[in-house]
Amino acid sequence: MNILLILLLNTISSIDAFTSFSRLNRGIQEALVQKEPSSYHYSPAYRWLQDVGLNKNKACSRMFMVSELHIPQYRQTKLPFMIEVEEANRLQESSYSSQDYQGMIPYEDGHLCFKTNGSIFTSEECSRIVMEAEEVCNSRANGWTTSRHANYPTTDIPIVELKETAELLREALHTKIYPLLREQFKDFLPAGGKTLRVVDGFVVKYDADGGQTELKPHRDGSVLSFNIALNSAHEYEGGGTWFNSLNQSVKIDQGEICSHASGILHGGHGITQGKRYILVAFVIVENYDSWSMRFYNQIREK
Repeated sequence: MNILLILLLNTISSIDAFTSFSRLNRGIQEALVQKEPSSYHYSPAYRWLQDVGLNKNKACSRMFMVSELHIPQYRQTKLPFMIEVEEANRLQESSYSSQDYQGMIPYEDGHLCFKTNGSIFTSEECSRIVMEAEEVCNSRANGWTTSRHANYPTTDIPIVELKETAELLREALHTKIYPLLREQFKDFLPAGGKTLRVVDGFVVKYDADGGQTELKPHRDGSVLSFNIALNSAHEYEGGGTWFNSLNQSVKIDQGEICSHASGILHGGHGITQGKRYILVAFVIVENYDSWSMRFYNQIREK
């Protein structure tokens, strides 16, 4: 009887530990920083990670959580990327077809990764984003942030700190990017993807001259992710988004977009010369928490 009781208690303890441990996820690890007058600090999600006493470098779980139900902070971090209903109604959405992009990593009736066949952002828009990012970072004592993300840090600047870029992206999401994602992932998204929401966005800088040159394979804490090339591919050697499923990197040129399911293993392929700038964003499907979790876990091994 005593042995059975001990086994039962151990089982309950293990279940409790797993339940707490499974709360950790890429979304929490990738929590946005918030700006104070003199410094940057981590968001409540990241502080929660520290409060529960878990080592951020060991924080991982096969049950990643990718919705507002599991990550309440997303209810706030999505707001800077949203527009009023009246404004959305006056905006003209772009129309896309399969001729506008290439699909990779087949899954069921669709694909999990795409690259556009042409630019979505103009070269002028891309250059303005890079210029603003450099100007803002050069004006700050700490420059580019290097520790916003727990396990896979990038040299970046949050878009919420870039006024012009935030305005540009906010409108482009509704006129260009969301329509593109709905077309690309139409075989999977519930309700036609009408509730796509960006919950984090940032400009990343890779620099072969003493800076960050790559990002190890990882998974994001969202349903979909995309990155936009902000400078010409002729300005650096290497680069692109590495996908383990393809065993190669997907390269895009200035203004083009690479989009993919966040749960597939991917990374920033290393550059050996020059500088590479990209705009990265994480996207959830609002009001579809259960579907988001199922989809994420179904495609993790692809």
